[in-house]
Amino acid sequence: MSTPPSPHPGYPQAPGPYQQQPGAYPQQPGPYQQAPGPYAQAPGAYQQPAPAPYQPQQAPGAYGQPQAPYQQGPFDHSQQAPYQQAPAGPGCDVCGAGPATRVTIRGHQGFLIVMRNLWRKGTFCQTCALAVFRKMQSDTMVQGWWGPMSMFITPITLLINLFTLSKIRKLPPPMAAMGPGLDPGKPVLRRPAGMFGLFPLSTFVLLVLFVLVAIAAG
Repeated sequence: MSTPPSPHPGYPQAPGPYQQQPGAYPQQPGPYQQAPGPYAQAPGAYQQPAPAPYQPQQAPGAYGQPQAPYQQGPFDHSQQAPYQQAPAGPGCDVCGAGPATRVTIRGHQGFLIVMRNLWRKGTFCQTCALAVFRKMQSDTMVQGWWGPMSMFITPITLLINLFTLSKIRKLPPPMAAMGPGLDPGKPVLRRPAGMFGLFPLSTFVLLVLFVLVAIAAG
């Protein structure tokens, strides 16, 4: 048997003593080779199907009816609840509403010997200022006539309050109140104190007219 030439001429390869002959040791089946058993799994028997793409399910409505998907349409400003924003400036001393203005409402009490001037100053909205005015004006019409000097001071006080009332009437309705305000109640001439105060006021007016007529005729 001839030796095949070496691919490297400088190093000749000698045949080794343990050359393996082709097919000299055929491979025998090992003792642990598993034979096909009765539970061989058929291909595709338990193959899990590919998961479908996730689609969110919408919960039914309050009455068992499926809700329609939310579709945003044009916004209707007519159905929007009006939002009252407090205007810039000071707020009312009583309820915190605005707009408000600073006013002074006066009152007078006359007695046979002494007399007392009253006033209330503050920043009020239209509602609270009107409530203070009606209270002070009706009390003055009842309590302001019973004294020598009070007979002249009371009409002046009532007249000054009427100018203050014109300032109160110019205020717009209050907005964005922070707390409860004062109740204006009935107008002055519809209150018992106001109706009772008409008698001394009418008497004073008639007396003044009589004096003016007497001076003009004299």
